[in-house]
Amino acid sequence: MAVGIETVGIAGSSLQERGRPAAHTTDAITRVVVEELERSLPPSATARITRNTVLAEVGIDAPRFLDALSRIEGRYGMRFHDSWLHGIRTCADLVDCVAARMFDAADRDAPPEPPASRPRVARDVPVDAGPFPECQALEDRLDGLVKAGLDNPFLLANERVRGRSATIAGRDVISFTSFDYLGLAGHPDVTRAAKEAIDRFGCSASASRMVGGNNTILDELDAALADFIGTERAVVFPCGYGTNASVFNHLFGAGDLILYDELAHNSIMQGATASQAGKRPFRHNDHVQLDGLLRDLRGKYRRVVVAIEGVYSMDGDYPDLPRFIEVKKRHDALLYVDEAHSIGTMGPEGRGICDFFGVDAREGDLWMGTISKALGAQGGYLAGPERLIRYLGFTTPAFVFSTACSPPNAAAALESVRVIRREPWRVTRLRERSELFLKLARDAGLDTGGSGDTPVIPVIVGSSTRAILVSQLLMERGINARPILYPAVRESGARVRFFLTCEHTEEQIVHTLEELADVMAATA
Repeated sequence: MAVGIETVGIAGSSLQERGRPAAHTTDAITRVVVEELERSLPPSATARITRNTVLAEVGIDAPRFLDALSRIEGRYGMRFHDSWLHGIRTCADLVDCVAARMFDAADRDAPPEPPASRPRVARDVPVDAGPFPECQALEDRLDGLVKAGLDNPFLLANERVRGRSATIAGRDVISFTSFDYLGLAGHPDVTRAAKEAIDRFGCSASASRMVGGNNTILDELDAALADFIGTERAVVFPCGYGTNASVFNHLFGAGDLILYDELAHNSIMQGATASQAGKRPFRHNDHVQLDGLLRDLRGKYRRVVVAIEGVYSMDGDYPDLPRFIEVKKRHDALLYVDEAHSIGTMGPEGRGICDFFGVDAREGDLWMGTISKALGAQGGYLAGPERLIRYLGFTTPAFVFSTACSPPNAAAALESVRVIRREPWRVTRLRERSELFLKLARDAGLDTGGSGDTPVIPVIVGSSTRAILVSQLLMERGINARPILYPAVRESGARVRFFLTCEHTEEQIVHTLEELADVMAATA
């Protein structure tokens, strides 16, 4: 969480920086990094930044470091993932991070220079910080909120939820925080199915599916999901996050390569990190860069998998699926699509991104999703070819060693699939409500980024501090929408995020946009 950080944007400079001669060289990257670090020095600083400068020793604390990172992101058109930043203490560390993560053969004419050697310095840990200084860092950030007069925007407890109204701290609010896109979590047929499952099987599966926790509802749900998505087979996992975090490490190893969109969900990144396969990101939704990477790298690996999402939950945008399928076929790669936020929300029948583009799901390889969002329950799934999904259902650790999805959750998801088909108006109304919100937001001059055709709509406010303040002021006016802060997004891309559902009324949306426009003007 970045508190009290003001970011200076460098509009349009990313293409200019990439286009400079020898932009990939250590000297060129060092020049950019030094410039931005020196802009973040305290006013009283007299030292100049060199490659070997230890940042903390010249007064570049965490907020100043994040400020510099935000500007470097703007100049290169990249985004630093939090996991890349561990262990960065010197200017040279940051230069090497940019060199390793930013440039590839699609950007340059020459191979990269090896990182310059440098002395390793032991990490400084305050004497009184205990074995986990991270705890102190979190406490300092929370204290910073209090000193800034801001409320902690996280872990608010709902006391009651009915449709799109929630009660928080005794007050009714319009909620834009729920993934219940189609209003199925409280649908009477869905809740009745969940209750009947409890009567038949109890509240818990009480074992993994492999050794006693399977039941007929889960088997029916597997078949229903495969039919709904359009694949040969599907298998339900206990958790969506765990599905991604487990399958990449399990299926891909030494000799393989995992290429993932730079804005891919943390679960994909964690799965890739745990794997012994090579891994690297590509620019967001950039199938052209991906094509170049595969052209340069494909021959060096046994298998290459490309991981993308059907809808990106921070930005509300989506990939050009047909183009990604063309690229993966051209280079004999595998395509893995996380449909957590696209299943139930995209396409005329709500069957996901394939439905939206009119693509046969068999054109891809692995379709991952959750039953925790549009399907109103809790859990994850994998869908794809019969043999591969059967193998993963027998061997993936998150499936084999975890207690199965509970009977009421499985029954709720199964009935939700049926309701979507019985009540297609829910998908239509979701699209209409999302379009209305987006139109009114843009008419009000709000920055909604690349969102379109999805129920995920960010309002970008430009700093983490302002995002927290806007969210807090909206809550005071009876509207619950949570802020998204650095490092989940760029500091200059900090936002308040709105999830639309088919249960939001037109009146609620109009009222919300009026209040939001007023709050944005008051905090400008």
